[in-house]
Amino acid sequence: MSDPTKAVTVSLVTDPQDKFRCLESSIEQAGLRGALELRLKETGASADQFRIFIKPDLAFYFKPATTLTDPELVERLVDWLHDAGYTNVTIGTARDSSGFWLENRDPLILADLAGYRFETARQNAYNFADLSEDLCDGEFPSFSILRGSSLNAAWKSADFRISFAKGKTDEEFVYAGTAQNLLGVLPLEDTELEYYHRLRPEDLCSELLQHTPVHFAIVDSFVTNHGSAGSRYALPLALSTIISSTSVTLADWSLANTFSVDPYRSPIVGKLLRELGLPQPYLVAGSLAPFPAVKNVHPMVADAIAKRNISLEAQRSAVAWLQSVDRQLFPFKDALTDKLNSALAAQFGSLDSDPVSFASFLTLNYTLGGLSEVSDSSKVMFAKDKLRWMERPLNISLQDLALSDFEASRSYMEPLEELVLQFPPDQNGMRMQYLDNSVLFHFSREVPIPFDDFVAEVDISRSIRMMNDYIGGSCVPVVRDEAGRVTHQAERNIYLPQPNYTAFQGGQPIDVSKLEFILYSDGEQKIWWRTVKSENSSARFDDGTVTFTRTPSGETAISVVGRQEFSLPVVWQMMKLDLNPTLKNYLVADAYKTFFTKTLANFTAEFEQRPYRVGQPWSSADGGVRPTPASAKLAGSLSELTDKARIEIDRLTSKLSLRTAQPVPVFVDAAGFSHFAPPPHAADPTANATPAWAEKAQLQSATSGAVDFVKDLVKAVRRDFAQNPTKTPGH
Repeated sequence: MSDPTKAVTVSLVTDPQDKFRCLESSIEQAGLRGALELRLKETGASADQFRIFIKPDLAFYFKPATTLTDPELVERLVDWLHDAGYTNVTIGTARDSSGFWLENRDPLILADLAGYRFETARQNAYNFADLSEDLCDGEFPSFSILRGSSLNAAWKSADFRISFAKGKTDEEFVYAGTAQNLLGVLPLEDTELEYYHRLRPEDLCSELLQHTPVHFAIVDSFVTNHGSAGSRYALPLALSTIISSTSVTLADWSLANTFSVDPYRSPIVGKLLRELGLPQPYLVAGSLAPFPAVKNVHPMVADAIAKRNISLEAQRSAVAWLQSVDRQLFPFKDALTDKLNSALAAQFGSLDSDPVSFASFLTLNYTLGGLSEVSDSSKVMFAKDKLRWMERPLNISLQDLALSDFEASRSYMEPLEELVLQFPPDQNGMRMQYLDNSVLFHFSREVPIPFDDFVAEVDISRSIRMMNDYIGGSCVPVVRDEAGRVTHQAERNIYLPQPNYTAFQGGQPIDVSKLEFILYSDGEQKIWWRTVKSENSSARFDDGTVTFTRTPSGETAISVVGRQEFSLPVVWQMMKLDLNPTLKNYLVADAYKTFFTKTLANFTAEFEQRPYRVGQPWSSADGGVRPTPASAKLAGSLSELTDKARIEIDRLTSKLSLRTAQPVPVFVDAAGFSHFAPPPHAADPTANATPAWAEKAQLQSATSGAVDFVKDLVKAVRRDFAQNPTKTPGH
């Protein structure tokens, strides 16, 4: 039996009479005092120099501010810390992209409007930090998705970090808790671009917890905000409960249970639970029984939001247009966004009580999501250079692996190589055989490049990332030889859907994580790999080898052996290609021929130092150029199209003789009358009559201009809701 004295406690205290007593009881039961003493001993600091950072949720847009951590509770926590002897306390949050379209979103102004007084009612002072300022090197490791990123110095150097979140529902994450609250630590202002698209929220929160651990977690559920629009529309509900724990995952897991929702439905908490699990052993002090009055986010709402947010521009626009806003506190920066928000936010706030609004909201968001999917699928087929790179973490626990796990890929692949070489090559030189529903193949080619020159420029440890349609991932070298060359490594590879045309039927990107082993000799370099994980279940097998060999003439032979089985969209599964082997063989052979012909071309491009990777990096608004609001883009396009419409209307009216040029008078007499010269050939009005066929041609020309105007209008609207790619150098 586990020792209860060593268990991690989560405390759920309910006290409808006194929120301050509720808070203090919860943190005492969860062991905040003991956690502080333990960290104090570890750091060797004195209590008055011990640096404590409290990160509250400050995301609010209206009053009563039911979507943020209650400032009175945060300041009462400061008083409790002072009473315990810890007087060096800082509170803070970072800026977010709401500052692009609203005034008064600077963290210090936001804190003041929320009710923070920068000194408690008992006159205990605390610091307040804008986490987008006073930045220092975050010192993230080279394999981290946050490598090279900065963090606020006060947060990074804190001896003890507290995430004090608001318990509420969230249309994107289902519920918001202490893990999601950490997104407000990250300093870049363009949050949608940097932390929702270039990187993913669940990956970021996981990385932050690893490298800047949170030592205590508190959830303010005294008054929650719930419903399908819990983060953007006021729907308060008194639960009179505070949740506390030294474990972020345990606190958020408990919050989800009190909301009667699967904790894994939040992608942020789900990832943490899969990676870390719950602390063992743990103890629940209080009741996890769900509050029956809580209205959770409808699953269709969460699904529609997820599909809509595939597009950066759609997400940015929807956030600005649908968020309920108190205009006295936060005036809009442009009139069109103000008008659109005024028309839409109230309409789509009460989704749970208004079936018409609910249906309209789903229709709007699913439509935007569908357009985004069509746009992305079209790019996969016809405009790969407009796709964006994907930066994703490895998600493999390397400390649980031995070097033999990497080297096992060699013993696994060698028999498969011997097998596939027994089959005759086709007219393209490719050998292929089916094995347990997977495709086993071999492809080779000689290139007229001296072997020594080739391997000096083309690093075989990067060969998988040189393959066709590689769009992102991450790589972690584990061991290098005496020459500094990688011999053992793990990497995550993301490729475009294969074959590309399956993207239109819902084909997923191929997302696979691999263990690799590499050997080098004077005449040969070779890499073996075996897939150990697929994040999206897109592949059962994606294993193989790449070999660079010196030919008898001193040039380079490249050979690729692979075993692959990718998940097909439902439409293709229903076709049951196994029942038509001729068609299946043709499609498979054609797909592999295309893939590896382009892959071998990429190896040559790498040698010649030519760009070959598909897609482009994300551009950043934090380089000094702020993103243009979608409403401003729309206004600009409408102005441009209005000018063009005026020109076309002038053409049309002039062709139909509805407007004539103003004649110039010959002279004006003393009485003010203007005198004009007679029109030429006035005596014979039919002398220069325009033929009927010419009038018809003129009318067709004018009509064509009007049609062009309408076409341009449609293109402009599509452009405004599509992502505007901006190429920037580097990765």
